Amino acid sequence: MTLIAVISLLAAISAAIAAISAYLATRRTKRLIRYLELAIASLRDEAIPLVNDARNNLSNTGSELEKLERLIESTETATNLMGKTSRVALATVTSPLVRVKSLAAGSRRAIAVFKATKQGGN
Repeated sequence: MTLIAVISLLAAISAAIAAISAYLATRRTKRLIRYLELAIASLRDEAIPLVNDARNNLSNTGSELEKLERLIESTETATNLMGKTSRVALATVTSPLVRVKSLAAGSRRAIAVFKATKQGGN
């Protein structure tokens, strides 16, 4: 065999190995692309309902927060009214009680003075 024949044979073998390697790489790439397409489709099928659920939950949360805000405002108003009512009730009850206690203390003092005067005069 001549040198040109050996070089041609080696070139042909190298070309065959390169072609087989390219074929195997292409086949593996196609398989990977198919796998990725299936994964993307699966992800899309799972993600879209999750995104819709998240959107609905956010919408519901917004309306619940509005309800909670109204409830807090109502509670604040009721608390203010109860505070005013208790102050009025305290003022209404306390003033007459102070007057009654003052009258009672004055009466006791007057009776004590009257008794002292009566006993001292005998």
